[in-house]
Amino acid sequence: MLDLEDLFQQMQQRFNAQAAENIEAVFQYNLSDQQAFSCEIKDASCSFKSGVHAAPDIVLTLSSDLIVEIIAGQADAMPAFMEGSIVAEGDLTLAPALASLFANANE
Repeated sequence: MLDLEDLFQQMQQRFNAQAAENIEAVFQYNLSDQQAFSCEIKDASCSFKSGVHAAPDIVLTLSSDLIVEIIAGQADAMPAFMEGSIVAEGDLTLAPALASLFANANE
């Protein structure tokens, strides 16, 4: 099972506060191993919580392996979305912001 605390730490390290200046949203991640967590972007900061958020703006469903690969810079979220490896529901206009909110490990 994926260590969510480790994942949160990695995502926090890659968080780009400048890209989040005009974003206020809750991203819900539902992972294939029955784990879930949310990321709230507000006031150019992010916070993570385990579990399902009551009112997310966008819900992303993907495999645990894929999110680890994306955070590590080994996979790109946009092609994964286009291939159907990531399913998004809700405010789909928020999905493209993820690339700038969480900088790629290779950048």
